[in-house]
Parts: sequence; C-alpha cells; structure tokens
Amino acid sequence: NIVAIASMPAAQMERYYGSPEVAQMYLYMGYAFRGFNSHGRALFTLAHRAMAGHNEDDYVLTDGERIVSTAIGWNFGDGHMSNEQLVAALQKRCHFEPGEVRIVMLDAQPIQRQTQQYRLVDAATGEFERGYVKVADMVTRQPWDDELPVHVQRDDVTT
Repeated sequence: NIVAIASMPAAQMERYYGSPEVAQMYLYMGYAFRGFNSHGRALFTLAHRAMAGHNEDDYVLTDGERIVSTAIGWNFGDGHMSNEQLVAALQKRCHFEPGEVRIVMLDAQPIQRQTQQYRLVDAATGEFERGYVKVADMVTRQPWDDELPVHVQRDDVTT
C-alpha cells in the first residue's frame, strides 16, 4: 500500500541475475562489506535477536537505507530516516502482522562514548528490546563473528 519508485532490492537483483540464490549472494556481499566497519559487526548478532523465536528462513534481511530509498524514493545514506516514524508510516499503510517485519536500529557512536545504543522493533507491536553494544567488543571481532556480547537494558518494552 505504498507507491514505490522501484521494487525491493532482492527482487530487482533476482530479475537481473536470474535466480534468488545469486541475488542473495550479491546482497550479502554488501553486508559483508558493512562487516568491515565496526558497527556492522553488531548487525547480525542483533538481527538474530530480532528474529528469535521465529524461523529465520522466513525473513529477508534488508538494509534500512534500501527500505528508505524504496519507500520514499531517496535517502541520505546516513540512516536518519530509518526510524520509528518511518516504521509507523509503513505500518499504517501496510498493516504488517506481529513478527512479519522486525527492525534493528543501531545508533551511531556518540563522541566520547564507547558504546552504541540499539533498539529492536516489531512493525506491528513496537519496540521489544533496547540495549547497547560496546565498541571495543566490535573492533576486536572478525567481520563474520555474529556472537557479539549484547547488553540488554530493557526487554519487552512497549512504546
């Protein structure tokens, strides 16, 4: 129920490369690149937490920047539009079921702080976990390590 300038990246790549498997490989190359940055090393750990209790094969991982560009038609590339306001607007139009769309929101590292705050949000029911990851834990991990220590501050939050 949104007017988009293009289909989701996975669908675009599948049409171009001819199969879902090849399209997924190219999408994950982008996520591998993100893993070379310290914050990217937290994303898969947090994605596993967001999908906990659900079959991960039922989900398609998509970068928030790609969602913004598909839903709105443009983005800044800095993640500021990938927030609860956008999720609420998409939910109002698309009526996702609980568990259908799960979002990881990882804030940038504030100057002079050695942690990054995160929120896990279900499009239909709202925020369900909040916490932080330590920058030192991220920079000492390999890009493919998805068992980063997570410090939960609140879980089962409703906002």
